[in-house]
Amino acid sequence: MNEISEYVARVAEHFRSELGPSLVEVYKLGSLAHGGFSAIYSDIDVGLLLNCQEPPSDFAALVIQAKSLHPELGKKLSVFWGNPALSWGRLPVIDRLDLLDHGLPLLGDHKANFPRPTALEIRHALRESIEKSWQPRIPELQALTRLEAKDRKPYVRAILYAARLIFTWDKLVVDSNDRAVEYLHQVQPPGLELEPIDRALACRRDQCSVEEVFALRADLNRQVQSALSYISKRT
Repeated sequence: MNEISEYVARVAEHFRSELGPSLVEVYKLGSLAHGGFSAIYSDIDVGLLLNCQEPPSDFAALVIQAKSLHPELGKKLSVFWGNPALSWGRLPVIDRLDLLDHGLPLLGDHKANFPRPTALEIRHALRESIEKSWQPRIPELQALTRLEAKDRKPYVRAILYAARLIFTWDKLVVDSNDRAVEYLHQVQPPGLELEPIDRALACRRDQCSVEEVFALRADLNRQVQSALSYISKRT
């Protein structure tokens, strides 16, 4: 983690140098902030708040430069950014929740403070994530007869997404995979197999291999439908 912390600190300083007074703060987000970071399966999530009338015209180039600060870790860097009014940038609803509740300032002590997304906004964002990200990958992943290197991260994420979806749908907050899986065991959604989810979490913790997760041959279509059935009754 020392190398990752050093890289993230360099990313923060890079944005401070390039953006100057328009930069309010840089934050650690995601599992770097709320726990459960996996060197294999996690992205390096960073959030920026800016205080300027318009988005910087060269921001895409600044992100490319931030990625180039480390030849390997830069491939995992995801930058979320916007102004406190949330009128432009790339700061989706679920990441706003993460920033509000877990964002760790890297340059000072400025705590993010902007309107919290409503339950309606959060659940709409989750539905979009299901339709655009989760469900479209399921047929391909379900059809796999063996895992290639490129499939490992998407497969583990697809298994764990049911936990993250149900946790955020019910709680209207974002937290670690550990907390989400713990919550699944409390609510026991009908039809949802918990063993593959438990094993995927163990995989993120380096307690088993992804091949051991795959060996369970979880019915991903059933997992999706069980999760959807659960949330449809929790509106």
